[in-house]
Amino acid sequence: MADVTDLEPFRKLASGNISDAMEMMGFRRSVILGLTMVAKPNAVMVGRALTVRQLPKHVTAKADEGLVRHAEVSTSIAKKGQVVVIDCGGDVASASWGEIHSVKCVLRGVAGAVIDGATRDAQLIRETGFPMFCAAFTPVKSRWDLETAAIGEPVGIRGVQVRPDDIVFGDESGVIVVPKEHAAEILAKATEICEAEEKIVADLRKKG
Repeated sequence: MADVTDLEPFRKLASGNISDAMEMMGFRRSVILGLTMVAKPNAVMVGRALTVRQLPKHVTAKADEGLVRHAEVSTSIAKKGQVVVIDCGGDVASASWGEIHSVKCVLRGVAGAVIDGATRDAQLIRETGFPMFCAAFTPVKSRWDLETAAIGEPVGIRGVQVRPDDIVFGDESGVIVVPKEHAAEILAKATEICEAEEKIVADLRKKG
């Protein structure tokens, strides 16, 4: 059981390679279903999870009181190579992400975002080159409805637990969470699968 220090080899893989490897190795399924990717074509997202949990504002909070902290996350908390994972419990009434957060993250080397909630500025985010996944789109800002309950604690995204520093991988086929303590062995198996599939495709093209 071992973590990895260099995540670049994951970029050579597809989510299917990683999913197959984890299934073959007997790990609990960790594919996050039902999210939409907002990114440039052929984008791959991989990084360490920085987790954020959002909740509906408490009844005592004022409507215009700013209690969300994702601006702070994109400005200073999220580090180079991390993927921001925001658990909104599937609440899509307001947006927990937008263009400005994405630009800040791009400039600071943050790897991407996964949001079990909504975002706004979808087309503008795509233009920034910042890969992100979300459940829905809305122009309504979250300031009116949500508050940040925790940063850096385990969260549950659509039945998948994501812990700080787990590896989060995403491409056009989906998002998968790789447990950090088994990353090396999963990477090795997924690479083996990827290379075998590449050989099959190459052989087929030769015959064709």
